[in-house]
Amino acid sequence: MPCSPITERARPLLGTCVSVRVEGLRPALAHAAIDAAFAEIAALHALMSFHQPDSDVSRLNRAAYRVPVRVDARTFEVLQRALDLSARSDGVFDITIAPALVAAHLLPAASAAPAPDPAANWRDIVLHGGGRVGFRRPLWLDLGGIAKGYAVDRAIEILARHGAEQACVNAGGDLRIRGARSEPVQLQCAVPDATSRPVIQLANAALASSGADPRVAADGHRHVHFDAAAQRAVDTRRFVSVWASSCMLADSLTKVVMARGCAARAVLDAHDAHAVLHETGSGWLQVA
Repeated sequence: MPCSPITERARPLLGTCVSVRVEGLRPALAHAAIDAAFAEIAALHALMSFHQPDSDVSRLNRAAYRVPVRVDARTFEVLQRALDLSARSDGVFDITIAPALVAAHLLPAASAAPAPDPAANWRDIVLHGGGRVGFRRPLWLDLGGIAKGYAVDRAIEILARHGAEQACVNAGGDLRIRGARSEPVQLQCAVPDATSRPVIQLANAALASSGADPRVAADGHRHVHFDAAAQRAVDTRRFVSVWASSCMLADSLTKVVMARGCAARAVLDAHDAHAVLHETGSGWLQVA
């Protein structure tokens, strides 16, 4: 039996190098599918970027505490999913964590936005009808990882609509595979004593990983993760991988597992997700 044709391309997007692979399509159709996937990823980046002043996120940070702001349906969907996960994780996952990231010099200050209320959290985001979003008090939201995962999911949906039999979108630490064939994914853990590299078999599923950040924060430590409920930075001696039905869900849940370790099992179980983590001195642990 002849092998299905494979077409793969990569492009710098979402602050990383995004690769898209499709199988089972003739070259012209494959490139059209990949072009459409890249176009969707670029559009979502423009909508949900913390950095771009005309993005939905920047417009919300500037004005939503005064009057509800209408956003794109895709941004609204991400906000809905984010608030649901915040509720299920008791606020460990919180997209209003941006001020802590700014204070750690991991994000620039929000463009022309009022100073955030230190008491603000996810409960201050109000979703109205008609795709409008309001804030009960000034706050800065950053969709960051959850938007990145959503972009991967949308790209996979587009490739499927174009008829790809097997497809993979890999955006750095976030990837999703569509198709009946299982594919091995070796975890790339940067923790110094993680000498072994587990392999996860994925089929019609997504995987996201988080670990130490190479940048040094204001307190001199290398961390980018925060437990929003506890209002503290997370120790960077931990590496986490989560696999779930969608990349948006997998990426979001890495934040919960990074913060709570094995105590995150209930949240993972509620989403039919699974995780492994590596801690310096403890080795690899299966969370759920």
